Amino acid sequence: MSRLIELMGGKVPQRSLRYLDRLPYVVSYEIEENQTLLGVDFGGSLSAYIIQTHASKRAKPIEVNIYDISENFAGTTKGKVQFGDGTDADEFAVTDDFVDAALTTTLGSKHYSSAAGTLNIGDTEIIQPADYVTVTCVANVTSATGIARVSVSFMYFD
Repeated sequence: MSRLIELMGGKVPQRSLRYLDRLPYVVSYEIEENQTLLGVDFGGSLSAYIIQTHASKRAKPIEVNIYDISENFAGTTKGKVQFGDGTDADEFAVTDDFVDAALTTTLGSKHYSSAAGTLNIGDTEIIQPADYVTVTCVANVTSATGIARVSVSFMYFD
């Protein structure tokens, strides 16, 4: 199917439209603490957010973006983002630890992805349809600081 679309120069023949829902696609979710704070306060405490995956598609976490930093990240241990199942915090995936020098208001953003090897697979790589995923923004500890916007992306497929 995807090769057919490529050969047709991006135009989808009418007879092929019914098969488009079989193609993989990516959905990004914006993580926010509340309406007054756009983003996540990593320095506050562990912040967990629940995402329910698509009802009939399997999923795989593929990307985390930390951006629009309004407070520099610091602490004696580094922060990270984990994808869990509610009982195991990093069941599906976990980012590399945040490097303080790379997460400042002047530098602006950080990208973690499965393709680059910076979003690491947990115990289970694939999330089953209609599953709940707990995305936990793990705080730095000991004088922890860091406020930024966070988006996570999942690839959905049959």
